[in-house]
Order: sequence, then structure tokens, then C-alpha cells
Amino acid sequence: MSRKSLLFILCATLIGGSLCRAAETAGEKAATRIVTDMAGRQVEMPAHIHKVLSMSPMGTVLIYTLDPELLLGWNYPPDAGERALLAEPYRNLPTLGGWFGKDNTGNLEKIMQAHPDVMISMGDAFATAQAERVQSQTHIPVFILDGRLEHLPEAYEKAGELFGNAPRAKLLAAECRRTLDEIKQKVAGIPQDKRRRYYYAQGPKGLETEPGGSMHVEALNFAGGVDVATGIQGQTGYGRSPVSMEQVLRWNPEVVISVRDHSSTASEFYKSVWTDSTWQLVAAVRNREVYEAPQYPFSWLDRPPSVNRIIGIKWLANLFYPEIFHYDMLQETRRFYETFYHVQLSEAQLDELLATAVKTSVGDAR
Repeated sequence: MSRKSLLFILCATLIGGSLCRAAETAGEKAATRIVTDMAGRQVEMPAHIHKVLSMSPMGTVLIYTLDPELLLGWNYPPDAGERALLAEPYRNLPTLGGWFGKDNTGNLEKIMQAHPDVMISMGDAFATAQAERVQSQTHIPVFILDGRLEHLPEAYEKAGELFGNAPRAKLLAAECRRTLDEIKQKVAGIPQDKRRRYYYAQGPKGLETEPGGSMHVEALNFAGGVDVATGIQGQTGYGRSPVSMEQVLRWNPEVVISVRDHSSTASEFYKSVWTDSTWQLVAAVRNREVYEAPQYPFSWLDRPPSVNRIIGIKWLANLFYPEIFHYDMLQETRRFYETFYHVQLSEAQLDELLATAVKTSVGDAR
């Protein structure tokens, strides 16, 4: 008979079970282990993890793709477009907030009431001080993962070790590693003077962008693009630096990549750029080289810049260098969504996702 069973019998005979329940709880708390996170911190964790919350959407996406049953909630309420492409049992999870973007203070009361076994901190830099502060405030262990694009395979493997889901983690890590290695190898053979020059358009008029070193253009740069937005000052926190139309005209990008702000239809910028007389002076617009990244359930490029970028860099590589990359994006998209997002896309959903993401002819109505 196990020690736990003997303890239960003793408790039951002594005080009608109340002492027993306390002893069992103490036993559960005693079952811990020390795990080293990707920032090198040694963190005491429960031996078995059943409930996880990420401090930012970057980690939330990774958890959802790896094991959505572990996920306690979202950092922000999913909109209708996101919900439509999230697996049904998880689209209605509660919104618990987090520490990300402009919303850098999580709802501690809600989070503690949800009783996560561990919180995940994932970003482009190790927010060690923040992790320690949140851990001290909540008494919930915080585990740091490296969110940089090239470190996603290791992040999956580390998360799989932490959650006890190594086989699934190795599968997703291998998918990421295969894509990253293939694109990196082919891009390395493209001379610098042959790289496609892009402008990353954000905001309703397309006059917000990111400086070249920002994590928000990491996918575009990895796919072999060269950011034309030089000499601008990056904003802290949420990002998105304003630029002038005169700057865009001076840069004269070959390709414009835009993103929408949580809308089920193409953004205001994407719809208007084709008829705007000033934008018509930009080479990318004249040559029909303006594309809007697929948005749902997570943008292929950014916000959050997480695992969703793996399908994004395939799409970008195809756009930038069609003579080198020959991905069938219908097949690639269908497979990625099934493997990572737990959903099977219909033909209509595929068409809608890619509607603004392919080259169009001059006669196309917008």
C-alpha cells in the first residue's frame, strides 16, 4: 500500500476526512520540480501542469497550437473573424488580460481566480524583471520562452518538456525548423542588390510603419525583404511610427505589404490605395505589387508576432522571389491550419483568407 493511501486511511479515521483533504492538498503542493527556462532562470514548477496562461498573445498562440486544452483564456476577446477560425471548444474561453502592447498590466484578480499552474512570458527579449515581479505578485511561477522567429523550434521543444507533451511539441518544432532552414538557405543565395525593397504599411492611410530592426518586421526581413523605412525613430512599446507621404515617395518601394486592424474585410488602406492619385506614383502600386497579409485567426506577419509567422514567411518568400520559391499556398495554408490551428478550412475560407494576398491584374475590381 502506498504512503498516500496509508495517510488517507489515517486521516479518515481521525477527523472525518477534513484532515485528509488538507494532507492531500499538501501532498499535491509538495510535488514540484525545478525547470530551467529559456532565459536561464531556474523555476520551481508543479510536477504536473494542467492549466496555463500566457502573459502575452505571443505565448497564447504557441500554447493554443501545442495543446489548447491547457489554455485558460485569451489576452483579449477574439473578434468574429478570429472566432470563426478557432476550434469550437476554445473560441469561448474567458478574457484574462496580460502584459503586452499598450495593455501592460494584467488583471491580477481574474488571473489568480483562474488558478493557472504556470504563466508563460514570451517575447523578442527576455523580460526577466517583469517575470520576477509578476511571479512575486501572484505567487504563480512564470516561465520564459524565446519568441524570436528563429528560436520557435526550441520554444516548442521547451514548452513540450514543461507541459509533458513532447511528441506533439517535436512535431511542430520540426515543421518550424524545416520551413526556417529552407527559406534561410535559399535567401542566403540572393545577392543583396537583388533583394526586394518593401514598405510595411499600417494604419488607415498606410502612413505608419516599423523601423528595420523592429520585431514587427522580423518575418519580412527573414523572407529576404529589405525595409525601405530608414532613418525613422521606432516608438517604444506598441510600435507603429508615423511617416509622411513624401518619405514613401522618396523610398519608392517595389513591394508594399499591409495589415488590417481586426476587420473581416480588407483594410481602408488596401481598398483605397489603388485609386489614390498620390499612391499611384509609387512603383509598387503601379506594378500591382500591394498585398495585405491574411489576418485570421492570427495575422500571418505580426501582432502577435508568434508561430503564425511560419506560414507568413512562406507566403512572403513566394511574393518576393517567385522564381526561387514555388509554394502552393492553397495546399500550404490548408496543411498549416490543420496542423497548427486544429481546423480544416473550406474552399470558401481559403479563398477569403488569400483574397488580398495574391497579385491582381489591372482590371480587377476592388
